[in-house]
Amino acid sequence: MRRTRCGIGALLGVLWVAPLGAQQATGTVRGRVTNAATQQPLAGVSVTVGRRAAVTRVDGGYLLTDVPAGPDTVHARLIGYAPATQPVTVAGGDTVTVDLAMTPRAVNLASVVVVGYGTKRAGDITTSASQLSAEDFNTGTITSPQQLIEDKIPGVQVVDNNEPGGGLSIRIRGTASVTAASEPLYVVDGVPLGTGSGGGLSAGRDPLNFINPNDIASITVLKDAASAAIYGTNASNGVVLITTKSGQGRASVEYGSAFSAASVTRLPSMLNAAQFRAAVAQYDTAGLAQLGSANTDWFGLVDQTGMGQQHNVAVSGSGATNNYRLSLGYFDQNGILKSSSTQRVSLAVNYDQRLYDDHLDLKANLKGSRNYDQFTPGGVLYNAAQMGPTQPVLDPTSGTGYYNWPGNSLTSADNPVEVLNGALDHGTTYRSVGNLQAKYDFSRFASLRGLTGTVDLGYDVTYTDRVTFYPNDIHLQTKNGTDGTYFRAQNTQVNTVLDAYADYAPPVSLGPGKLDFTGGYSYSQSHGNYPSIFARQLLSNVLGDAGIPQTAIPPVPSFDVQDSKLISFFGRAGYNIDDRYLVSASIRRDGSSRFGAGNQWGNFPSVSVGWRISEEPFLRGVSAISDLKLRASWGKTGNQAFPNYLYVPTYQFCNSQAQVQFGNQYVCPARPSGVDPNIKWESTRTWDVGADFTLLGQRLAGSIDWYNKHTDDLLFNEPAAAGQFLSNYVTRNIGSVKNTGFDLGLTARLREPTPTRDLSWTTNLNVSHNTNELLTINPNAVGVTGSQILTGNIAGGVGSSVQVLEPGEPINSFFVCQQVYSGGKPVEGRYKTLAGADTTGCARGTNTRAFHDPAPHWMFGFTSNMTYHHFDLSFTLRAWLDNYVYNNVASNVGDYRELKAGSSPYNLSTSVLATGFQTQQLLSDYYVENGSFLRMDNIALGYTFPWQAQQLRVYVNVQSAFTITGYSGVDPTAGVSGIDNNIYPRSRIVTGGLNVQF
Repeated sequence: MRRTRCGIGALLGVLWVAPLGAQQATGTVRGRVTNAATQQPLAGVSVTVGRRAAVTRVDGGYLLTDVPAGPDTVHARLIGYAPATQPVTVAGGDTVTVDLAMTPRAVNLASVVVVGYGTKRAGDITTSASQLSAEDFNTGTITSPQQLIEDKIPGVQVVDNNEPGGGLSIRIRGTASVTAASEPLYVVDGVPLGTGSGGGLSAGRDPLNFINPNDIASITVLKDAASAAIYGTNASNGVVLITTKSGQGRASVEYGSAFSAASVTRLPSMLNAAQFRAAVAQYDTAGLAQLGSANTDWFGLVDQTGMGQQHNVAVSGSGATNNYRLSLGYFDQNGILKSSSTQRVSLAVNYDQRLYDDHLDLKANLKGSRNYDQFTPGGVLYNAAQMGPTQPVLDPTSGTGYYNWPGNSLTSADNPVEVLNGALDHGTTYRSVGNLQAKYDFSRFASLRGLTGTVDLGYDVTYTDRVTFYPNDIHLQTKNGTDGTYFRAQNTQVNTVLDAYADYAPPVSLGPGKLDFTGGYSYSQSHGNYPSIFARQLLSNVLGDAGIPQTAIPPVPSFDVQDSKLISFFGRAGYNIDDRYLVSASIRRDGSSRFGAGNQWGNFPSVSVGWRISEEPFLRGVSAISDLKLRASWGKTGNQAFPNYLYVPTYQFCNSQAQVQFGNQYVCPARPSGVDPNIKWESTRTWDVGADFTLLGQRLAGSIDWYNKHTDDLLFNEPAAAGQFLSNYVTRNIGSVKNTGFDLGLTARLREPTPTRDLSWTTNLNVSHNTNELLTINPNAVGVTGSQILTGNIAGGVGSSVQVLEPGEPINSFFVCQQVYSGGKPVEGRYKTLAGADTTGCARGTNTRAFHDPAPHWMFGFTSNMTYHHFDLSFTLRAWLDNYVYNNVASNVGDYRELKAGSSPYNLSTSVLATGFQTQQLLSDYYVENGSFLRMDNIALGYTFPWQAQQLRVYVNVQSAFTITGYSGVDPTAGVSGIDNNIYPRSRIVTGGLNVQF
């Protein structure tokens, strides 16, 4: 009986969804919608005939089935364009073609912006999201995707470490975490990378290097919590959505080739041979006997002109129901320091097939690469700075053939050329990221029109192999008894994700407006194996980096396994009244395996509103305003980018200093770590108020935002009470931090080409201001020093640090003493007390205070693009204000005592000529320098001309053309930490190349 009832119910369901109009003659309307001014296809246009509706594809095409026979009207509507209509008469069983052209009003509103789990029109967005397309990317020698948007998006700070393909850091509206990661979540074609924050696993360089920048179509940055909340617990640091290119138009072949040369822009300023010899003669007469007669430029022996090349070829095209793109890339760039380079071979395939009258859309996006990186061995840079310039490079009497100071002393510099030519450090990364997506449009069923369902299965698989080898006979190894080291790590990480969601946009209005809804489920998991082995006191160098030779002591293996899972439910709803009043809300519920019972689930809601005030009667007559939209948003996001298993104890094997005595016997126990079982994710709540505008007949467009970002439950390593745990610290959620500021982005079309004037000129300006303040840490602390956490390790002494985490101050503020000056010169050993009086000496807890921080308070980016006939000229300027840098090279070897601190004299920073310091003054604010700068980041000049009926462009590009700064060290963008301690120098890169399409 139950089976009969189920059968009757199924039959009634089929009858209900069956097209009731089957009794009436119907036909089909298809066509293409274009821009009336440019004749280019328009995607995302809403096309209706009666109650039948469709949305145009990328190629502008649309298809309406089951249209009732008889006369009717085709309506086309797209924000930023005037509505278009055309009469049509449909005959039963026939197909009618109706093409429409739409007149632009505010074209920027119609651009498609990629958002979480879908796309939106720029004019419909009520949150703070910025998208950059390929035509606006930075050009030249680009290794990593982040470099494409450097200086281009307000509120986004891109910091690199200057190495070829080196690790890049992005901060979106300031730093919002201390212990957890601060990198954004990266999503490539719908696949989240890695295990949350950051780009995933690599052998040492930037993990996003697996993507060929030439394959990227657009990059969208979700800056506020309302736009990013759909990604929940991984979105506190913002979200970067990367969309790769797909095929369009007729079949074509694209080829691009470029060659480059990189040179050093600035090195640490050290004493030359004459200055060094004079300093030793005055301050270390005993060391005179060791000095040679050479005039050696050690930096000149370890740096080089870094040559590079890149080649990219792509085959792409589209048909009536499909599109495709296949690309192959090769990139090879040598660094400006010898033994540093990066090489990439990449392959990408994108395929899109539409079936069943475009109701079923199947997509495949596959990317794979092999990256090989060489690293300048550790010890080369700092020894190039500290090795005496009076000493020779070679010594035929030594075992390696290189000169070193006599005595094999631990307190003497090493020959950097010996280290460079003897040691090896390299890594290989194999990585593949891809997904398969099936999307079905249910509009063929009358009762389900406007409903689509999507299933997306993605993966991210990485294997890395990192090898480091130091021979047993170089001075760097023999002086400390290490006698050669070998390290190898072969890590793997497999991440998979399943997304299933539905989009519903009813074809009829709901009340005065239209509703759209997205709801779905996501399941992701990660598994990683991290084995490694370390050996020292090598008995032979014959194998080099090819294997582990015999050792005097047994090698130490290590093996780590990491597993995590994330289960999510998410939904988003939007309501649009005549493109004038806009409301959007979303919520995501995440369940994470990184937390214990009672803390595994969290909710991340958001809400945003928009008011297109330019559509109100009192502004419609203002010709200067093409579009003006006010918006406000609030949202909550999370951050779980910290290690797994923090809520359960992990055990550490004991050593000889941690044995326990039982009677007359010592027992070696395994000690559990201190844990807080209630640990949970950090949470960020953000308010954002902004405006989007298009003015002066679309000649000026932009946006402005004010935000307040408040992060709670920050993770800190809190000092544990005596006897509470068998460890000194425990990780807990005890802190909070606040970032406030504003972003401004402007685009001005200064010149438009006309039939009589072939000149086009467009400029872009972005301005960002951010203030960071750490609100609370360690609420159980007693006294001022108990609420201060020292950080920012530096060279000079043992365990020295120069930064602090302190409530009321920015994260990683410099923690130094106020130097006393006389006649503009620092007075050695004289500092200010906290009350402002002069005193002798500088000591933590006595007269140290928080003093500036590394993050720029103001950032400016300015880009100019000009075309004239076949020429194009562009440049990008960048400026940072109020970012401070600690010059650790100067503070570490900027005093005359270093000449006799060891068995042989160290070379000194030229800062000693200005200060005259006799001893180290590591905590003097003299070394905290204003790093504000103006840099010409990019200049490009190109010429395009016909070549065998094709367009061929040749160009020359200069990156880091010049920098204007008062900072005396190597680079005012000295990483996120702001500590300049023998960092990799910045390079000036000149690139020449060509692009051609067949």
